[in-house]
Amino acid sequence: MRTDRLKVVGLGGSLAQHSTSLAALRIALEGAVEAGATAELLDIKELSLPMYDPANENPPDSVRRMCVRSMKQMAWSGAAPCTTGRSVAPSRTHWIG
Repeated sequence: MRTDRLKVVGLGGSLAQHSTSLAALRIALEGAVEAGATAELLDIKELSLPMYDPANENPPDSVRRMCVRSMKQMAWSGAAPCTTGRSVAPSRTHWIG
């Protein structure tokens, strides 16, 4: 029997000051904790990530921290506002590669 707790990382992709999608993500992560998982919220506003540049071989510390934290997870949950018919919020597209 496996004894590891499920590790969930939630990525909030809204830049709004009062984000309902971020509030919903917090509720989802609270539910994961109540179900026995560990959970961590990564708020795109607080991460302050730069635009993705494939030629940059030395990413800033904010990118390294996000990568290290996200590699330790077993499950992802994301929340972002729908904008102009895009499937991924503009604030999240610059680091997905």
